[in-house]
Amino acid sequence: MPPGAEQRVRKRRLGEVLVAAGVATDADVARALEVQKMGGGRLGGILVKLKLVTDEQIRTALAEQLGMEVIDFDGVELDETVLKILPRELIKKYEAIPVRIDQKTLYVAMKDPYNFIAVDDIGFYTGLRVVVLACTEAAYAKFVSEQLETQSLIEEILEGGDFYHRAVSSIDTFKEDLNVELVKEEADEVVHDLRLAGEHPPIITLCNFLLVESIQRRASDIHIEPYETFLRVRLRVDGKLQTLLTPPQRLHEAMITRMKILADMDISVRRAPQDGHIAIVYRGETCHYRVSTLPTVYGEKCVIRLLKKDEKLQGMDTLGFPPAMLKGFKRAMKTSQGIVLVTGPTGSGKTTTLHAGLSFINDPDTNIVTLEDPVEASLPGINHVQINIKAGVTFASGLRSILRQDPDVVFVGEMRDPEVSQIAVKAALTGHLVLSTLHTNSAAESLMRLEDMGIPTYLMANALLVIVAQRLVRRVCRMCVEPYVPDQDDMDDFHLTAEKLENAKLVKGRGCDACFQTGYHGRQAVYEAMFVNNAIRILIRSKAPVEEVIKAAEANGMQLLFDAGIDQALRGETTLAEVRRALSDAR
Repeated sequence: MPPGAEQRVRKRRLGEVLVAAGVATDADVARALEVQKMGGGRLGGILVKLKLVTDEQIRTALAEQLGMEVIDFDGVELDETVLKILPRELIKKYEAIPVRIDQKTLYVAMKDPYNFIAVDDIGFYTGLRVVVLACTEAAYAKFVSEQLETQSLIEEILEGGDFYHRAVSSIDTFKEDLNVELVKEEADEVVHDLRLAGEHPPIITLCNFLLVESIQRRASDIHIEPYETFLRVRLRVDGKLQTLLTPPQRLHEAMITRMKILADMDISVRRAPQDGHIAIVYRGETCHYRVSTLPTVYGEKCVIRLLKKDEKLQGMDTLGFPPAMLKGFKRAMKTSQGIVLVTGPTGSGKTTTLHAGLSFINDPDTNIVTLEDPVEASLPGINHVQINIKAGVTFASGLRSILRQDPDVVFVGEMRDPEVSQIAVKAALTGHLVLSTLHTNSAAESLMRLEDMGIPTYLMANALLVIVAQRLVRRVCRMCVEPYVPDQDDMDDFHLTAEKLENAKLVKGRGCDACFQTGYHGRQAVYEAMFVNNAIRILIRSKAPVEEVIKAAEANGMQLLFDAGIDQALRGETTLAEVRRALSDAR
């Protein structure tokens, strides 16, 4: 008996129906559910896309197992009068297509025949008795694309929800702030003006929206990711990826092509990685995007990193150093020779810390030269050198050339190989202050990394001034902050005692519109600084175990990253959950 509005029966899951009919196996359904968990969508459509079942098999299984009429729209011309009985908004909202009217009964084909709320609403709107027919996801999609002319997928993106409405409003704001179509900022750099975005085809407007939305949400990266059955766009905000939207798969190639055009990349190359650069002006500010494409088994993945060159640089006093650490770091920056290292993973704020240090020592009496890839910020009075491999400017060759320019301070973007590291150490020992970064997990591990790159320990001990390890943790949103009571797991994991909790201000974010329901807004750094004194130098020369170096550093005032993170949580600046996520207990 076909289900209607008045029939309230237990909904059988489609997976159960297909397995019972012998169409799919439990393993097939489990695989489809995993895909559904990651990218959304309906189970039947996912099974068809994975080629585990056919649309005909789903239609037959529904008809036989559920005892309802299953409609196939192939070759069926529906009466326009019947179609117009429901507005397009309701057809889209309930995924329900009016098929025919028999006296006072309306037959409606639905992807979800057991959506009784939809059935009741349709009945209330039309004033007719509603009988539900089933249709597969593929049949519904085909009908929408072929017989509802105004129902295009691109229009759905631009008009289908809050994200898409923000796209239009963002682009309109963007359009008002710009008045130059193309501007030459540098010899090899084009700054794009998107002021006519609202007049462009929808795919261009969508890509413009992604660039603008990344700025408005304070994102550091945009990820455009193709998968087997879906396309996903995510933003990395405050260090965590958030799904922004899941456009239809058919838009994938068009979006990648558009981004390649903006980045001046070769759109004909799809099976090799490429790198490019986009520059736009938004509200008077030049925003730069580093674009990287990577071929995957399901198509090209594109990651776009946002770099705002005009962003105001932080001063050393605002970085969040504890007072004693700040005093020691300033003293190291004022030293005439030696190495200052900042370590941590990509995106942990190393360059921001060192640029603040450069700003602190920048004066007319000092010749400062930087060697970076890319140059992320321009400081007045400092000579910035951009790596250009095609022109022969590498870190090694560039550093050699800089040392012939009579520098007082040299900033090397990264000690990435033995050659660069050895040149930097020799420079530090011959009367230059060298600043650089390294990818290690802690300050002490940097010693092993330098030794692996062929730096003799006696040179290392003489050259190093301070090694700072840092991470970024998310700050609690002040608009929805509320007290937090630790549980027993927190007490054990973070070594909390009643004494520590006596004056603590543990909090968490409830989630609100200001923080996009995450409970966090913005980030701050957590530091671990190892100031190299005579006792540590002796241990480095003797190749002592890292554990002994750490003990000597702690005796000299170093606080481990994990403990520094706990202190920030106890002060109410971040949460224990964020410390658990971003930091690890090295003890």
